[in-house]
Amino acid sequence: MWQQVGDEEQHLQEPWYHGKVVGGRTKAEELLQQHSHLGDGTFLVRLSENFVGDHTLSFWHQGKASHCRIRTRQDGDTTRYWLRDNDAFESLHALVEHYRTYPIRAQDVSVVLDAAVPQPNSHERMEWYHANLSREEAEDYLGRIQEDGAFLVRPSGESGSISISFRAEGCTKHCRVKQEDQLFTIGTATFDSLVDLVRYYERNFLFRHVKLRYPVTERVMQGLLEQDQIGVSQPGGYVTYISNIHVKAKYSYTAKMPDELTFPKHAIIQNVNKAERDWWKGDYGGLKQHWFPAIYVEEIEAENIDERGGDSQVLGSLQKCLDLRGAEATVDRFPGNNRWGIKFIIRLTAPTLPQVLEVGCTSEQEAKEWKEKINSTASVDDGTQTRQQRETELRIKKELSDLVVYFRCVPFDAEKCFTYGGCHNEISSFPEHKMESHIQKNPCGLLKFHKVGFSRVYPRSTRVDSSNYNPVPMWNHGCQMVSLNYQTGDKAMQLNEGLFLQNGRCGYVLRPECQHDPNYDPSNLETLPTTHPISLSVKIFGCRHLSKPGRGCISPLVEVELIGCEYDSGQKYTTKAVHDNGLNPVWCNNLIFHVYNPECCLIRFVVYDEDVFREPNQIGQATYPVTCIRDGYRSVPLKNAYSEEIELASLLIHLKKNSDDDYQTLLRLRAQILEMLDASKRKQDEEKVTILERKLSTLDIDIQRYKAN
Repeated sequence: MWQQVGDEEQHLQEPWYHGKVVGGRTKAEELLQQHSHLGDGTFLVRLSENFVGDHTLSFWHQGKASHCRIRTRQDGDTTRYWLRDNDAFESLHALVEHYRTYPIRAQDVSVVLDAAVPQPNSHERMEWYHANLSREEAEDYLGRIQEDGAFLVRPSGESGSISISFRAEGCTKHCRVKQEDQLFTIGTATFDSLVDLVRYYERNFLFRHVKLRYPVTERVMQGLLEQDQIGVSQPGGYVTYISNIHVKAKYSYTAKMPDELTFPKHAIIQNVNKAERDWWKGDYGGLKQHWFPAIYVEEIEAENIDERGGDSQVLGSLQKCLDLRGAEATVDRFPGNNRWGIKFIIRLTAPTLPQVLEVGCTSEQEAKEWKEKINSTASVDDGTQTRQQRETELRIKKELSDLVVYFRCVPFDAEKCFTYGGCHNEISSFPEHKMESHIQKNPCGLLKFHKVGFSRVYPRSTRVDSSNYNPVPMWNHGCQMVSLNYQTGDKAMQLNEGLFLQNGRCGYVLRPECQHDPNYDPSNLETLPTTHPISLSVKIFGCRHLSKPGRGCISPLVEVELIGCEYDSGQKYTTKAVHDNGLNPVWCNNLIFHVYNPECCLIRFVVYDEDVFREPNQIGQATYPVTCIRDGYRSVPLKNAYSEEIELASLLIHLKKNSDDDYQTLLRLRAQILEMLDASKRKQDEEKVTILERKLSTLDIDIQRYKAN
C-alpha cells in the first residue's frame, strides 16, 4: 500500500535530506569529508542551526565544504524556497532538482549538485523497516502474503548485519546485508545506504526473477491481524473456494455468457464446485470459478491426473495439446514492427478451438514448415494413426534382437514373480514409479523375485531435465541394474559413484547377506537377521582450499548424512557456517551415528557455501560405503558434483567405528549421548536435543533387546 506524499513533504523521502543534524555545521563537514570521493557537487540539506524554519545546503567543492542558507517566506498559502532573491521555488525538492541541472554561482564558486550524502541510518524512517521484528514474526507475516516480491527489512540476529525478508517462489527467504563503516554490502555489491540498496533492487532482480515490489508496512501488518480476527485469509473478507474435484471435458464448449468457461474436448477443469444440478463452477484457462454445463464433462479422480499425464505425456502435467482433426492453418505476413522480431503469423482454425489461434514466427520458412505439418497431421484419420502405432510397437529389429544373448526381455507378471520368484535368463524393465509402487506394496516379494530374476529400473519419461531418482531403495530391494542419467551431476549420481567405490568402480557389487534371508524386509528393523550394528563417531575439524566459481568469499558449512535402509536413513547433521573463510575454516564438531545395517548404508559428506539468502550451494562432496571407511584421522578428498576430485580441497575428520556387540559398548555409548544431551540443554539447542533424545530412545530399545537375548 503506497502512501501519497505531497510536494511540500517530498524532500522527506530523499536521501540528501538530513533534517536536524546533531553537531550542526561541524558534523555536516565531517560527512562531506567522508564522502569526498564522490567528487565536487556532493551535498546534503539540513535544518538551519541559527534561523528557525530555514535550511542549509552544504556541498563539497575544490577540496573543502561550503554552506548556503536556503531562505523561506510565505506567499499566501504557499511556502517559497530560494537561494537568490530572483529564484524562488514552491518546494525544497524543486529547488534541489533545479541546482542539479543548473550551477550555483557565487564569488568563487560555480558548482552543480551531484551525488547526495546518504543519511546515517536513514532506513530507520522508511515504511518497510521494522526495528523490533524477529525472523519468526517476519516469516509469519510474509507467509500470509502470496505475491512474490513482498518484503520487509529488519535487524539481523548477527551484530553488524541487517536482514531483508521477502517472498519468492512461494516461500519466505532471508538475505543478510553487512554493515561496515557506513557502507552496506550484499554479496559483492556495495551501497552507501540501505535506502539505496532497496531502491536498486526495486528496479533489478534480487533473487532469480524476483524484485522487491511490495513493502510490508505497519498498515499492511495491521490489516493482516484484522483478517485473523474476522477469520479470513484473503483481502476484503472473501475466502477462495478450494476443491479436490476435477472433471474432464467430453465435448468442446463455447461460452455464451461472460461468466462461463470456454474449453475444448479433453480439457481438465479443476477446483470444481457443484453449485447447481445442471451447471457447475470451475477453474480453467486462467478463469476462476466460472460456470459450465455439467453434462459436457465427466468426473475423474484427482490422483489419476498425474498418472494419465505420466508416461503417455513426456512433460506430464505441464504438457498441453490441441485436437487438430479438421484443423486448417494459413500463413500471413505480420503488419508493422515489433520487439520480438515476428514477421509472419500462423492462423489456426479448428472445430475444437473456441477462436482462431495465432502463433508468431520470425521467418517465412519456419512458418510454412509448421503450416505443412499441421495440415498433414489434420488430414490423417484415426484408423491410420492407430494402425501405424500398432506396427511401430510390434516391429523388432532382428540385428538388435541378435545382440541379446544373456537375457530375454519379458513383461513383469507381479502375481507370478512374487509367488514363484524370477527366472535366471529373463529380465523385466520398470520405470522408477512402477518399481517404487512394488517396493511399497510387496517388499518381501520383490526380494524373492530378485534372488534369481533380474530387473532394470530407468528414469520415468517426465524427467525431461535429465534429473535422477533416489537409487538406494532399489538397491536395498535387490534391483541389479539401476539406470541413471549420467550426464547430470546430482545427489543420486554421487550415491551411485560412492556405492561402486567398494569394487574399484567395475563389475558388480555383491548383494548384502541380509537380503538372502526369506523373512527380511528392508523397511522393518525387526526382520533384520543377526548382523553387526555399529556406532559411528565422527569429529569434523575443518576444511582447506575451498573455492567456488565467480567472485566473492565463501561461507562454508558441512553436512554429514547417512543414507541406507529406512531405519538408518534420515540421520543428518549440519554445522554452522564459518563466514568468509574458504581457506581454512574450523568447526571441531562431534557427531555420533547409530547404524543398524552397515552393509546397506552410505555416509555422505557435503560442503556448502551459504549465500546472502542463507541458501546452501554445494561446492564439494564425498560419498563412501560405511563398510569401507577406516578409523583414525582422515583427510577426505572433496569432489565436485560429477564426482571429479577438486584440486587441494579436502575435509579433515576423525572416525571411529565401535561394534555394538558388546553390552558394555552400548552402555558407554549411552553415557556419551547423555553427556551431549546435557550440554545441548544448557546451550538451549532445541534441534540437537530432539535428535539426541531420539537416538537415546533407539539405543534403549537395543539395550533391552541385548538383555533379552
